Amino acid sequence: MFLANYTDGLSDLHLPTVIESFKRTANLACFIAVKPQASFHVVDCGAGGAVRSIEHIGRSGALINGGFMVLRQGVFDYMQAGEELVEEPFRRLIRDGKLMAHVHNGYWACMDTFKEKQNLDDVFDRGSAPWAVWNRRP
Repeated sequence: MFLANYTDGLSDLHLPTVIESFKRTANLACFIAVKPQASFHVVDCGAGGAVRSIEHIGRSGALINGGFMVLRQGVFDYMQAGEELVEEPFRRLIRDGKLMAHVHNGYWACMDTFKEKQNLDDVFDRGSAPWAVWNRRP
């Protein structure tokens, strides 16, 4: 087994819990699923563009790949040259029942934009960074 991540995410995720949960399965891959932190709305449209619903993404029930993964070597059997892990290989793993998600309801944020970096810097500077688990007392 080995760990992988996208390196742009910050979380208070307790990795030993995820690893232990994954060890008890025959799955080849596991990723954390989190609520998106984006500030956009999901729209459902019908015929002719009639809007059936509009809802903030955070309240829609949608989950996204949080970018923290636990993998077994067998995952490479599902990958072909030039493929990105989450697209075709994850679809093959889903087909074969070998992919699991660990839903994390704690803190998670990504830093894809300068605005997100500024927000995370502000939180850290205030001393209230939930991802700084090394600052917590046992």
